[in-house]
Amino acid sequence: MSHSTRFSRSYPLPSLTSARLVPRVNALSKSVGYHLETIFLFTKSDIKTTLVPITIFALGTAPVCRSSPVENTLKAVFWLWSVLLQFNLINQTVLPEEDAENKPWRPIPAGRITLRNAIILRWISIPLCAMLSSYFGTATLVSCILFTFFASLYNFCDGDKNGFVKNLINGFGSCSLALGTTLVAACDTASAPLSETLHWKNFPELTIFFFVIITTIHAQDFQDVDGDREVGRNTIPMILPEISRISMPIVLPLWSVIIVALCHPPSWLAAIFVGLSMVIGFRFLLMRRVQDDKFSYILYNAWLSLTIVHMGLYKRQAPQTISWAMEPAMPPFLSNNLTRQLGVC
Repeated sequence: MSHSTRFSRSYPLPSLTSARLVPRVNALSKSVGYHLETIFLFTKSDIKTTLVPITIFALGTAPVCRSSPVENTLKAVFWLWSVLLQFNLINQTVLPEEDAENKPWRPIPAGRITLRNAIILRWISIPLCAMLSSYFGTATLVSCILFTFFASLYNFCDGDKNGFVKNLINGFGSCSLALGTTLVAACDTASAPLSETLHWKNFPELTIFFFVIITTIHAQDFQDVDGDREVGRNTIPMILPEISRISMPIVLPLWSVIIVALCHPPSWLAAIFVGLSMVIGFRFLLMRRVQDDKFSYILYNAWLSLTIVHMGLYKRQAPQTISWAMEPAMPPFLSNNLTRQLGVC
């Protein structure tokens, strides 16, 4: 009887422990969720403008990895997002007062993290991104180092103050991102010699991508002329206010026609691609209010994504067609090497 009584008295204890534990677990989960949201907000602006287009580029141009395509895709997206987080930590801690006026929802002006803690996180992110990149191979590490160099040049050395220099840095930085993401998405590039992996002939689409960026990326600056003037930037729309707008309905369709000629997409896709470039170009020329420029820039990103899709087709179709035509006349070892370089794993 006494044994039974002792058992009945001790029985409620687990429920009492649970009652104390549940609030702690809830508080911890809320804290973790809060900090994860803060980290996400650092990169929110780059999801549609950089993460999605560069991912499309990498998946379209990387050698097809038939063994683990989903795993490699997730790795590539995670690497790209991590490096973008590093860039945003650098960028948003240099001029936080600019974000307070233009993007008050970002973590620092919103009070989600102090400037001091964000700067600490910035310096921690640089070696962490380097370690992550080295895990995927030396070539990916080189891409990360190049991107960090251009990001530092942009933010710490006033690389954003002159419009022409800014466009060049954007071109080199975007290509470094695209190269690293492509390498992570590809099949076992870590085991190949560095000189072979990074040979420029393996990435003809990067050359096109670079020139597309440096000649059109000032599309993002039309909407920010007043804010850029206040912080001392001198962007291309400020240096050449009329010429920069006149160039848009010329340069965008010109690139569209060149890329269509290179990759031979279906007629309907080519028509959409060229037509969209003309609409965007004339919007920039004729519709000059800030809200119009913002929407035109959204359309520009859609066009840039289509550009990247076409370059993926260029990598997958045009060079392989050439290789199939050349292979019968080539020695076996050269034929196999060409096939491997053009994306067959």
